[in-house]
Amino acid sequence: MSRSCAGFTLLELAVVLVVLGLLLGGLLMPLATQVDVARIRETNDALDKVEEALLGFAIANGNRLPCPASDELGLEDCSVAVEGFLPWRTLGVGRYDAWGRTFRYRPDGAYVAAVGFPPDTTSGLEVRDRAGTVLTAADPNAPAAIIFSTGKNVEADAGNKTPPSDEIYTQGVYAEDTFDDILVWLSKNTMVSRLAAAGTWPP
Repeated sequence: MSRSCAGFTLLELAVVLVVLGLLLGGLLMPLATQVDVARIRETNDALDKVEEALLGFAIANGNRLPCPASDELGLEDCSVAVEGFLPWRTLGVGRYDAWGRTFRYRPDGAYVAAVGFPPDTTSGLEVRDRAGTVLTAADPNAPAAIIFSTGKNVEADAGNKTPPSDEIYTQGVYAEDTFDDILVWLSKNTMVSRLAAAGTWPP
């Protein structure tokens, strides 16, 4: 009696591996996209909490915003004149974005003054979109503060260099290109409204 053992040829194995590779690739790409979307959502949620903490700090501390932190330890340092790290320890909020990087923070200079509460901004902060369109009003109604994550590429992009060369910051659209910073700003008018509601403004 003779027995024949049939097996796969090399060509058949190669075809099977190619098909499996295409199927796995099709599954993994949406998974990677889902992970990115989840991290963006997580970072935006963290930024919302930072904004609320900044308003709470102002209400509890004579209508002023905290100074930036000079390092990632997160304690405000009023020797930092412009942009620095988020003073997360001073505020009692999370330190990192979803990619494990400490948030950056730039308050308007007049809003970190220890005495009183200025009605106008003075630092000339401005936020634009990727097309260069200005999203925030100019002085005296510029943002009271800007907070941002450097995103997936862990580098400050475009106008958000560390520190920036001027007062212009950019809010990006994720995955549009290599720019992926996630930025929010605290409106002067929002801040005044919350302080007035808390009974601390006018001082």
